[in-house]
Order: sequence, then structure tokens, then C-alpha cells
Amino acid sequence: FLVHQEKNTMMVGLEEEVGWGDESGAAEIVAETMLISRTGEPARPLDATVGWRPATLAVCEVVLTGCPATVSAVADHTGLSVSTVAGSLKFLDGNGLLGAKAPRGPLSRRYVTDQDALLDAYAAAAERLRSPTSVRLGVQWRDPVEGATGIGRLWRDASIRWAVTSALSAAVLAPVLTEVSPMEIYVTGHTPGDLRRAASSAGLREMSGGRLLLRPFPTPANGTITTRIRPGLTSVLWPRDYADPRTSGGGGEDAAENMR
Repeated sequence: FLVHQEKNTMMVGLEEEVGWGDESGAAEIVAETMLISRTGEPARPLDATVGWRPATLAVCEVVLTGCPATVSAVADHTGLSVSTVAGSLKFLDGNGLLGAKAPRGPLSRRYVTDQDALLDAYAAAAERLRSPTSVRLGVQWRDPVEGATGIGRLWRDASIRWAVTSALSAAVLAPVLTEVSPMEIYVTGHTPGDLRRAASSAGLREMSGGRLLLRPFPTPANGTITTRIRPGLTSVLWPRDYADPRTSGGGGEDAAENMR
């Protein structure tokens, strides 16, 4: 029973002992037994002051790894809508991170003006927009890369997209002498319940202080922009591999600079 924010109508709802809710988030549920379930993607943190969005991060990742900075090419690579990609490219262009030799015509194709500046801006935004949703899992891996590869096979069998990041990616792409923790893997899903189901499908158990951190993919591309870095091991693209360890602590900053 939905009532808009007219005060009088809301009061009538309360007097007659019926449920109501409004667009501000206020609600009164009147029922003996009720199951409330939220579906869809939860709200993600936004940085409204500069216009960065999770979709913009996905656009940056593919552009930094060589995708032409055109709407059609980026939409094909990320699976994002044309309007979303166009808005992200326009934002990056307006902030001087992309440029074009002419406003129209054959020379109007955008390009990265300064790869270091784009990577720095992307990494800072990725840190601000990172979702806190995660689940810690207990693993006893002597070889973390082989361990991640093994559970990846189970996820592929269950049609669950996944990708390693941070320490697990660095161990293959840019090894460092110091151990980086925690180990992190992205999987499809949005809620802690989604992450726990993915963990269960791979025979993993939640554990406080566990070595493995499971997270939902950080952009709406949702696992479509990944790469195979060794047989059986899927990783996020290298810009994300650079951005993630910077916020993890445990030697992550050194690993990020080594990756860069």
C-alpha cells in the first residue's frame, strides 16, 4: 500500500492500520507475518562532485588497455549501453583526460592525452567508489595461484564469472618479494548472500580473519572485461590490478607500484 508524501493521507493510513511507504524511505509495515526481500543492485557509492561513476571506471579500464576511445568500441568491449559509454567518454574528455584533433569529422576520434594522468585519476576514483561488500573465507593454500585456479574451475562449471585481483594477479603479472594480503577475487553478484552462494558452490567456508576476500565485481561490466593471465586463471585488467592493492594495505602500495 503506497502513499505519497501528503501528510494527511499518511495519517489516515496509520489510523486505519495499513502499511505505507514513501519515496524518502520512510515506511510503516502493519502485518502479522511478512517476508521482505530486496532484489536488484544495491546503491553504490557515488562521487557526485567530479562525476565519476562505476561505469566510468569500466570505460577507463578498457581504454587504458588499448581499446579505441569510441562509443561503439567501448560498448562492445564492456557490454555497457551506448548512452552510458557516451556519457563516460564525454566526462573524461571534458576533464582533459581524452582529446581529439578535431570536433567533427574523421579527426574527431578521441584518444588518451596522458596515460599517466588517466591512470592516476582512475585509481583515485576506484578507491573512492570501492564497495565495502565482501566476505572473508578460510583457505589453506600452499600455492595461492594454484588454489585460485582450482576454485575457478568449479565456478566455471557453475557459470559464475570470476577474476582474481591484487596479490593473486601480482603473483603472475608482477611478482614482488614481500607477501601482499589479503588475496582477493571478484565474482558475479551484488550482496553478501550472492558472495556466500558463490563460496558455497566452490566448497569454501566463511571465516573471520580468513585469507581470501570475495567481492562483487566493481563495475556494471560485471566480469565481461577480464583477461586470462595463465592457463585457468582469469584476472581483472591491469589498471584494476594496479588500483586495488593501493587500498588493501599489507604491502599493497609497493605491489601496485611494481605493477605500474
